[in-house]
Amino acid sequence: MRKTFAVLVLLLAFGSFAGAQDTFTTTMDSHVNVGDLMLNAGLNFGWGGLGVGGGVEFMFAEYEIPSFAPLTFGAAAKAALYFSSGVDIDLAALATMHLGSKGFKSLPAFLQNFDWYWGVGLGVGIGTWGGTGISTGSGICYYLNPTLAINADYFYTNYFGSGSGSSGVLGIRLTL
Repeated sequence: MRKTFAVLVLLLAFGSFAGAQDTFTTTMDSHVNVGDLMLNAGLNFGWGGLGVGGGVEFMFAEYEIPSFAPLTFGAAAKAALYFSSGVDIDLAALATMHLGSKGFKSLPAFLQNFDWYWGVGLGVGIGTWGGTGISTGSGICYYLNPTLAINADYFYTNYFGSGSGSSGVLGIRLTL
């Protein structure tokens, strides 16, 4: 009985591979390209309270994963200013990587407008929990047109031995 079941499972598995069709269509299109300079700004929701935040990013390299998608690499500077019992400032310089869904042509059109990004670098905090440390960041953009996107951005800095700071910014991103 077990052998019959195992043979049946193997036949079904190999049969599904043999009958599979290539329905996953991709191109190397991307919302973020080499040479792009992007600005973002918005409301900041940090540990220290509400404030404003933003940043600038320049894209300098692209690596294409064959038959899948392009990855775009850049450098970003992030800033957050928030108001609590005083004024706190978080700054970060990050190396970034973007993966967009524009090239996934088998997705519905509205899903092709997303771009995800991640970064790592150094950060500094001035204020209540000041210090210097490792900073990480991530975010997502939804492109309304080729140059304007709604942006949700987050970066976190772990200050060496003296606390940490974080910033979540909801705003817009503009490609110049």
